[in-house]
Amino acid sequence: MPSDIKVVGQTVDRKPISFDPVLSRDNPSKRYRSLLKEYKAMHDSGYKIFNGRSLVKYVGYIKNFLKDNDCKTLLDYGCGKGHLYMEEHYESVTDVIKEPLPYFWNLDSYHLYDPGYEDFKTLPTEKYDAVICTDVMEHVPEEDLGWVIEEIFSHAKKMVFLNVACFKALKTFKDGTNVHVSIFHHQDWLQFLAHESQKHKDLTIYPFFDGFFKGDVDHVLTQGYQIDSYPRIIQFKEEDEEECQEKD
Repeated sequence: MPSDIKVVGQTVDRKPISFDPVLSRDNPSKRYRSLLKEYKAMHDSGYKIFNGRSLVKYVGYIKNFLKDNDCKTLLDYGCGKGHLYMEEHYESVTDVIKEPLPYFWNLDSYHLYDPGYEDFKTLPTEKYDAVICTDVMEHVPEEDLGWVIEEIFSHAKKMVFLNVACFKALKTFKDGTNVHVSIFHHQDWLQFLAHESQKHKDLTIYPFFDGFFKGDVDHVLTQGYQIDSYPRIIQFKEEDEEECQEKD
């Protein structure tokens, strides 16, 4: 991936992620609580809002990672409405898969969690073989990123898959601010994740980053990495380019 990720003609500057270690689920920032109210209202505004379509491009990658790590149970952290998991809804989201995700991924059990959606607002207490979190971290205020990533890692037994956008979203809040409130260079995300993962050396972590590039054709370039127990960061050789599409 190029060293500079373009954000609508601008460059994402290198800046270490700095969170507030005092904050927690029981004591999140005022900004987190305010944004959560916004997301609840957005969920209520339409059937297709946060229906899980941002997960579509990664279902094949995740299938392979689940198989490689012998994962049979899964938590989707920040699942939105989770339509890809549902027999009655998945076909309205994509034709990439021919069956709901629990069957496509050969899962024995799974749990959907999203604090902004009433049906899935309860975070389980048990651990799962795998935790996935797509199109979520960039929506979390920087000051809360520490406790959120610790919560994600703490619920996983074997692996974590993360997808993070490193550019501005097309959506905005009512006050005009962008819904991607934490935009960082992918290398700064990597350093943050590698550092925080040192407390969870039994996990393999797969972070995938989306960068928006303006050129002759605007497009999103995705680059994946693996962070293992050393921690050692391994960059996957494959890059996946696609025409620019909306990210929630």
